[in-house]
Amino acid sequence: QNVFELYSNLHNDNLSFVYQGNFDDKITDRIIDISESTIASKQEQHKISNKVSFLLAECFQNIIRHGDFHDGLSTIPAGIFVTRYINKSYYISSANLIANKYVEELRSKLELLNQMSPEDLKRLYIEVLTNNQLTNKGGAGLGLIEMARKSGQKLAFEFEEVDENYSYFYLQIKLKSPINDEGVNIDTNVAKDFHRMMAADNIFLIHKGDFSQHTIVPILRMIEDNLNEEHDRLGKSRKKIFHILVEILQNVSKHGLVVKGVREGIFMMGREDNKFVVYTGNYISNDKVKKLIDHIEKLNSMNRDELLDLYKKTLHSGTIFDKGSAGLGLIDVAKESSSKIQHRVKKIDDEKSFFSLGVIV
Repeated sequence: QNVFELYSNLHNDNLSFVYQGNFDDKITDRIIDISESTIASKQEQHKISNKVSFLLAECFQNIIRHGDFHDGLSTIPAGIFVTRYINKSYYISSANLIANKYVEELRSKLELLNQMSPEDLKRLYIEVLTNNQLTNKGGAGLGLIEMARKSGQKLAFEFEEVDENYSYFYLQIKLKSPINDEGVNIDTNVAKDFHRMMAADNIFLIHKGDFSQHTIVPILRMIEDNLNEEHDRLGKSRKKIFHILVEILQNVSKHGLVVKGVREGIFMMGREDNKFVVYTGNYISNDKVKKLIDHIEKLNSMNRDELLDLYKKTLHSGTIFDKGSAGLGLIDVAKESSSKIQHRVKKIDDEKSFFSLGVIV
């Protein structure tokens, strides 16, 4: 139910990507890959592709450079990163902890940047670059100056106090398409809502958009990087987790209903105790619903040995389910997951329904 609710809230987004977790250069590269795959499918957007990549990297690096990590807040994410593509405009948001002693200095510098003309920003950039000026941690250096220059928009920001020592610094950049001067107005409260929701539900990744093959590959690489970071804790189970994720994402990519030329869906990943929770949601044809539900209910009624036997028989017999339904892949997911497959169907209209699936690994 929550999957469909979130998907509905993001229905105007051609791309939504929200991440909290390990912040390093590899993750930056993966986020850029995901966004560039979206740009590549939108020919009219090639003019801003370089700016998008630059701003994504700078905003993400801002978390790495200026984020503080406070042991007393270990149960709260240190930062969050959001990128959304709506009505031919990009919205890039970040949040990170900073020490309260830097807040007023940073606020003053951001307010100054927002008052500057493009010419003033260029002169300031050259001056800082030429003089090799270094700012205090949390200060507005070359990165923030370049964000203001490249976006051509005022930088939206907000500070939210966490305790007497630390605050969250929320930053949002808007990059308008050359062919669209309007876009929509999104304030920093949206990023704050994502931050709270993901912290409360232990969700560390949300992706909503096109689930064609070229899009899901960088998502899988990002998850693989995160799993490798936990090599010591996860051990051999990393391979099983990754295998199930591949099957689930391939299921959406291959069998999701194409609506208005796009095989769109939503993917969420989080934690529950020491296990991973994976949810997907996508449209399916109404004439496929009963067969799919019957198939899942059958799998949920079987134990692991029975599932293994069914998997082998299906594999050897060459049985292939009708296009639009899931066969061998879901058997594999049921066989390897730690719980029954959760599912929910919501009828949308006479042609399609929204199918949500959840597993615990």
